[in-house]
Amino acid sequence: MQAPKRHWTEDDMPDLTGRYAVVTGGTSGVGFAMSKALLRHGAIVIIIGKNRLKGQAAVKKLKHATHRQSISFIAADLSDQTAVNQLADQLLAMLPQLDILINNAGVMMPAKRTVTRDGVELMWAVNYFAGFILTLRLVPLLTKTPNTHVVNVASIAMGRPHLTFNQFDGRHYRPWRFYANSKLAQAMMAVKLNQLFQEAGQSVMVNGSSPGLAATSLKTIQSRETAWPMRLAALSFHIMPWLRQSPRRAALPALYAATDTHAQGGVVYAPSSWHGLRGYPGLWRWNNRSELHDQDLLNRLYRASRQVTGV
Repeated sequence: MQAPKRHWTEDDMPDLTGRYAVVTGGTSGVGFAMSKALLRHGAIVIIIGKNRLKGQAAVKKLKHATHRQSISFIAADLSDQTAVNQLADQLLAMLPQLDILINNAGVMMPAKRTVTRDGVELMWAVNYFAGFILTLRLVPLLTKTPNTHVVNVASIAMGRPHLTFNQFDGRHYRPWRFYANSKLAQAMMAVKLNQLFQEAGQSVMVNGSSPGLAATSLKTIQSRETAWPMRLAALSFHIMPWLRQSPRRAALPALYAATDTHAQGGVVYAPSSWHGLRGYPGLWRWNNRSELHDQDLLNRLYRASRQVTGV
């Protein structure tokens, strides 16, 4: 694995004029910062989010901040597999190609188990299965141009995630464990899908990224609807705000993975300092996790994912 150059920043991004990029969860936080950087470098950007008014406001802000007009918003509930498939149909109909897909949308540790109408636990539905469906459904667009990039945005997910195949419906729900497991699955699927594209002779690169600790609303929710580790983290961030980095800095690993010619498929990029919490893009320690190298487990996750989604 080749590490990114030291102190890689937005200034190192290439010219993206004429390239199409889709960013899920692009209306705020790190996803908004990713969208702004892609737009600033010339890409035609489509951001995906659930709230139409929030999305329209984000488009207005991005146009004002970058003085570029090639930004649009599509509303979609990514927890609903029917809605995700409808989103894919819409993108297939409207785009001539797709050069960058960043699966960034996420839900982080609701206190209580929520099961979608598809029978899937909410974090698994949004964090993992939505991106899985989109990536496979959008293959006709991703393969129209060479050297396209798909990025699964994972997480620092501290702790010891352990993937099992009887947890997709949220049974024995524990917020932190389910969150970490859904993010581990994202990293694993980056490896597996990259393998499949390589085997098919396609120049589609799939990799992963982690933003580290980012100063976004996702990390500071203090509602009782959020699990206690999140509320405790919100308090610690209030006391020690220097623990977190800006959304713009937190977006860099995904931007490197999505745009740099030296990025490698099947690799996860993350902040290079503080054990992946802060800093410029680097290689993530999760690249050494056994799950990312266990071919039988990768194959099993892929089969299970196709069974759950019907894709």
